[in-house]
Amino acid sequence: MMRGDQDLPDAWRDATEDDDPKSRRELAGMLPEVLPRSGASGLTRLLDAVSQVPLRYAPFLDRVAALWDVSAEQANAVFSQSKTLAGWKRTPLPGVRVIAVSGGPRTSGAETFLVRFAPGTRFPRHRHPGHESLLVLEGSYTDTNGRVVGPGDLHEMEPGTEHGFLVAKDSPCIGAVVQRGREFTGNLMRILAFLLDRKAQNSSA
Repeated sequence: MMRGDQDLPDAWRDATEDDDPKSRRELAGMLPEVLPRSGASGLTRLLDAVSQVPLRYAPFLDRVAALWDVSAEQANAVFSQSKTLAGWKRTPLPGVRVIAVSGGPRTSGAETFLVRFAPGTRFPRHRHPGHESLLVLEGSYTDTNGRVVGPGDLHEMEPGTEHGFLVAKDSPCIGAVVQRGREFTGNLMRILAFLLDRKAQNSSA
């Protein structure tokens, strides 16, 4: 028998944090009912399954699909790809990996992707020439403006705004992103961005 909502995986508790405690306890209590009558081992297997990707992100599936303007099946396929580091593409920034996503019509002109920040990553200060939305699925970071952004939070940056952030040291931070441009404001990062752009242009020539 489950003791209560503390038995739910972190992502599921975070996704239901706005629900009243009774509803959360009812959700926890329903889990054994969907199991085969195999005792505690069946419950353990279920809890293990929902703690793994892609089920770990199931509470956010509809929101991510809407953000990227894709089907739930397409969003879930991206979640599945994220199960191992091999499914992620390295970026020039240390500790940052991405999985590119082909977003739907509403994301035209934007970059859509799943991003992974390693624990403790300090993301440089940058400017948003266009609107950006980042929905955190796992982990957290603290914005230079002092805002802590965690699972289930949608961080939206309006055109012209600037910030940087520091990822918490206890776990990676995973987020679904729709981004319309990004400009680093520090001199070193601007030089790096220029060199990377030159390299990309030469490789495509």
